[in-house]
Amino acid sequence: MSIGVTILSRVGVLAGWETRAVDTFLFFRDRRPAPEIALVTIDEDTFASLGERQPLPRAYLAELADFLLRSGARVVAFDLIVRTPTESAADAALIRVSRRAGDRLVFAAVARPVQGEERYEMSGAFSPALRARLGFANTPLGSDGIIRRMAPVLADAHGGFLPSLALVTVAAWDGALPALDAALRAGGHDTLALPVRGDDGRITRAPVTRAALAERPWRVDFAGPPGTFVAFPSLPLVQMARSGVEPPADNPFRDRLVLVGATFAESRDFYPTPVGLMAGVEIQAHMINTVLTRRLTAPPHWAVNLALLAVVCVVIAVLALWLSTLWLTVASAGIVGGLAVASYAVYVRGGYWLDFVAPLAAMRVYFQVSKLVARRRLRAAFGQYTSPEVLERVVREGSQLGGEVRTVSVLMSDVRGFTTLSEGRPPAEVSAIMNEYFTAMVDVIMGQQGMVSDFIGDGILAIFGAPLDDPEHAWHAVQTALGMQAATARLNEGWTAAGRPSLAMGVAVNTGDVFAGNLGSPRKKKYGAIGDTVNTTARMEGLNRELGTGILISAATLALVKDRVVARDRGEVQVKGKAEAVAIFELEGLR
Repeated sequence: MSIGVTILSRVGVLAGWETRAVDTFLFFRDRRPAPEIALVTIDEDTFASLGERQPLPRAYLAELADFLLRSGARVVAFDLIVRTPTESAADAALIRVSRRAGDRLVFAAVARPVQGEERYEMSGAFSPALRARLGFANTPLGSDGIIRRMAPVLADAHGGFLPSLALVTVAAWDGALPALDAALRAGGHDTLALPVRGDDGRITRAPVTRAALAERPWRVDFAGPPGTFVAFPSLPLVQMARSGVEPPADNPFRDRLVLVGATFAESRDFYPTPVGLMAGVEIQAHMINTVLTRRLTAPPHWAVNLALLAVVCVVIAVLALWLSTLWLTVASAGIVGGLAVASYAVYVRGGYWLDFVAPLAAMRVYFQVSKLVARRRLRAAFGQYTSPEVLERVVREGSQLGGEVRTVSVLMSDVRGFTTLSEGRPPAEVSAIMNEYFTAMVDVIMGQQGMVSDFIGDGILAIFGAPLDDPEHAWHAVQTALGMQAATARLNEGWTAAGRPSLAMGVAVNTGDVFAGNLGSPRKKKYGAIGDTVNTTARMEGLNRELGTGILISAATLALVKDRVVARDRGEVQVKGKAEAVAIFELEGLR
């Protein structure tokens, strides 16, 4: 089971559940502020002041970028596309700012897939003179339309890799862009050093391999819900720049990564995330924070997962030997709950994914398999001896196969004249007659919720009130006895017309306690009933020959059905194996 669930997890069958588990962790986790990142938003007021025009005026972007750079921002990243030219003077203003900024100014671009390949081309800026760096802002969407992952790089159609906006912005923090370019171009270095925030909050450089950037999308480590990052509207900042106000030395943008983007409704730049609906610029800020912290949520090695699953399955299997189904379910839920708490703690502290979904799936599979095995055992035990309706109740409600003491009504029938029937007739004909007889009798028994416990030669042993409780077991038993006699009469009519001999039958019904359950050896078991009640019923049935009766019932049975039947007292008789005499009654019919 452990190997099977591990394989399912590896091939992605459980990926959806694992994804939702991490989503839940993000929802409950405390907000984790990122002091290095600030947002500047082009909000509704700003958009209205610009005449609600798109693309946004380049002169406005130039003024905003210049003010932020003069404020001491380490990097100014625009989550805005600038691939088409607008007014010459406005474009020229933005180009001039980019020349002064050098690698401190970054703009978003679009990586377009090359047809028929998993490679991309970056749509560039409106002019080669724009010295700003470009990074693609493409974000992969989940199957449910939610943004959870980011691609740090994409394969370049011309060789090497294209960097994302988040990766370029982090690399520009302390001049790591040349190293990034060298590592991403075809034939470049496999390892580069990028800024990373340590546990002490300081920004240093740490190595990262090109393979780690390109191997698979990274899970975005959302630092919190919408509004986690400090944000400032852009219009007051541009107004300060136009009025000639110099940024003070102590301002909120100094030594920060400043991300500029649209938050006005007409931008349509809003997307669902695991922590809520969020503007694209804020999602990019979370991506930058993910690159800066390098909290990569990844599952453990498959061997660790397999070992964990094996331990869980073994523990549950051992507990199943000692605990009832209810307590086993509680214990299993406790185990998986403990794993979930441990997984949450590991995720919050180190950003690791300790898989508890696979053990939960293993537990679910275990219970389902156990249920199927139990159903097969029940069907094997009762399928041939009870009606489909009773069998479905047994499967649905369960039964104590191991054994229990029950108050039941036992019916025993026996054919008279079988020896005469079998003499001088072909075995095939005798077999056909008895099969027709048994079929009719079994139908009557099952029709009254009885269970055929055994065939004893030409006799039938049936139980009413087991394996399921039946408050009317005595009533159903006496109805069955009368029904069997009526069915025998109908069979005799047909056999007589066909020139075959007729049969006579005696029936006895007794009520009392029996031990009911699986009886036999480990190699061969069968559900049945044993006890004095069964033995007495067999002795009572034999009295039918002596008394010339068709149906005999005991005083215990009559006490339960006396208002509904007509019975004749046949006195007390001594039966073999019992010290006390047994009161018996001849069942003559129903009232």
